[in-house]
Amino acid sequence: MPEREEASTLSRLSPDVSRRSFLGTTGAAAASLSVSGTASAAGSCSRQSGSELDTSVEAPKKAATTEVELETEAPESQSVPEGDYDKVIDVVEAGLDNTGGESISSQLSDLMDDNTLLKFPEGRYFMDELVRFTGFKNFGMIGDGATLVPAPADEYKTEARMIKLGTYYSAGQNLHVEGFTVDFTAPNTGLRAFDLTVTDGLFVKDIVFEGVHNAGTWGPMHVDIVNSDGYGVVKNIEMPEGGIFTKKTAQDAMPSVENGPTGFLLSPYHSGRLDVIDSVIGAFPDNGLYDSESPGQVVVKGGRYQDCNSACVRLTGDGSGVYGAKVAITQNREDDEGQHGIRFDGGSDLKIVNSVIELDKPNGRGINILPSVGSATIEGTKIVAQDNNARSSIDVVHIAEGAGEVLIKGGSLTQNHAGQALQILDGDAPVVVEGLKVTGDASGETGGRNAIYCKRGGCEFRDLDVDLPGGGHRRALGIFADDVLVDGGEYASSGRPLTIEGSGVLVKNITAGAYDGDVAVDVVDGAAELVNNTLYEGISGSQVATSGNKYP
Repeated sequence: MPEREEASTLSRLSPDVSRRSFLGTTGAAAASLSVSGTASAAGSCSRQSGSELDTSVEAPKKAATTEVELETEAPESQSVPEGDYDKVIDVVEAGLDNTGGESISSQLSDLMDDNTLLKFPEGRYFMDELVRFTGFKNFGMIGDGATLVPAPADEYKTEARMIKLGTYYSAGQNLHVEGFTVDFTAPNTGLRAFDLTVTDGLFVKDIVFEGVHNAGTWGPMHVDIVNSDGYGVVKNIEMPEGGIFTKKTAQDAMPSVENGPTGFLLSPYHSGRLDVIDSVIGAFPDNGLYDSESPGQVVVKGGRYQDCNSACVRLTGDGSGVYGAKVAITQNREDDEGQHGIRFDGGSDLKIVNSVIELDKPNGRGINILPSVGSATIEGTKIVAQDNNARSSIDVVHIAEGAGEVLIKGGSLTQNHAGQALQILDGDAPVVVEGLKVTGDASGETGGRNAIYCKRGGCEFRDLDVDLPGGGHRRALGIFADDVLVDGGEYASSGRPLTIEGSGVLVKNITAGAYDGDVAVDVVDGAAELVNNTLYEGISGSQVATSGNKYP
């Protein structure tokens, strides 16, 4: 027998919250994304007979995202196939109170069993202690207008969790949770509502958290797939109003967390693949969607992630990625120390594809790639950083020293805040940038003159379109490394477009000119070869080999 143990100030986010509304075109792009390569037929996360868990993402377990056809629109779940369960129980008929008057915790625990589906009719279900069920096989909870209502933290009888299904050492298998609202609107009621751990076969859909998470304890949701071959899907999870920093809460929940809750957490025990589809996460004091140093794969498809401290989406694990998502920073609370858009902590073959990152109130980087990342791709992604007084300067896309190979393909980067649009620090593997458009009114007076700063040997810049009319001698591309290639593209900036301090630098087939009349290319140190370029006001520097250039 499996173990069973008892133990709104803001309206919901909508696409027009940010000033730029993320543009209608990105929504269309998000509807159907395809990455090079074809989908491979393999197992899905469905129950043993369950087509209801089909998510239109058939892929090898732990597949690299290059092998996966990624579509943000999964088909709607079919009506719950009650025949997949030995027992189907209407919880109200079984005696649970759906008026919110009496706690259901003890009775709910008694109803949980293998091969059992619990159906929650419309109503309010009050809970005042943890319900825990582990080691199960084939269990489901389906709500139809059902709202879970937690007791305040100072009245909660156990640690601050409502429903814990599985643990890393006694995980469940085949779990279906769907159709619940969790009411956090009352004071001091934010806690972990769903704590879900399975080996395989997870499907979670249509969970809405209403109100601000305001009890200073664990965030609303934790999910792990603990088998490396396991697969799960969560879809339409909404927690738009975020949470409050712990120091501003009563701090009487068990336990309190240091800074504040994480919205959606995956722990280091996650080792399978989880797809997070069309979900909404608002301003949490910690990360929004956070894969905490696990070896597992997390694929984010669609959805909106906004205003979280540390990072709105933070991933690690081979093959993880963000596809067709909308990420925004629209507010800075007094305790927000750094609000990054997307942060990659580790792993290889990480991707950001056809996404939009809008920093209306930048207080951190748009994309932050850390040293432990083996390889990453940013493709077809639009990034905008407006001016803001939270920080004196912002490096919008940051590739840390020691990070592995990075490909940036297409997309655009608009920077109206002081700082570097793209910062590439030293490393052994090249960064290749193809077809990127870089614009913006940022000045070169503070935060670095060069919009693109390259300190890594072997990098390539192909067919870029750079136009930077901001003052302060703003420069387009600064190369401070050896063996760098610049091939094709147009470079225009208020100051000189290209500055070179490296040997073995080849620049060919570009057009470059400065709005202030400076030279197009200045080779300050090292040696460069310039071939078949159109260079307004020419070149400066002594170690320059030239052929086929034009100097209008």
